[in-house]
Amino acid sequence: MPAAASINVALIDDEHAIRKGLGLLIDGTPGYRCVGAYGSVEEALRLLGGQAPDVLLLDINLPGVPGSEGARLLSEKYPSLQIFMLTVHDEDEHILESLCNGACGYLLKRMPPADLLGAIRDVHQGGAPMAPEVARKVVRLFRKTGPIEDRP
Repeated sequence: MPAAASINVALIDDEHAIRKGLGLLIDGTPGYRCVGAYGSVEEALRLLGGQAPDVLLLDINLPGVPGSEGARLLSEKYPSLQIFMLTVHDEDEHILESLCNGACGYLLKRMPPADLLGAIRDVHQGGAPMAPEVARKVVRLFRKTGPIEDRP
């Protein structure tokens, strides 16, 4: 029986050590393949080419275009791309902007590597992983907006 296809993952982070470490983690795990590691949104847009990876890990604090805005640009160019934020920032405005701009998950970099790999698989399978403290903030933000009125 043939092995299941690997999940193709790309990442955008301006810190070289983080790109290298995440790339090694992803490539060193059966069923995952790192297909690109970029230092900025602009570099990713220039070098990704026509074939989008399955999943993109995207940092917030980047030179040039911030990750929260990059989520919108990348989602528009690659509609099938599953993006999740992987960042140290858990401020409400970053979370909301990222999710509204196309990210389907929001995780914090301090998570254990095994959890990160599980989150990549979850996103690839249609899930929306969020760090528990981020999920709590999202719930609180939705409560502030109040119920949606019925529309005809």
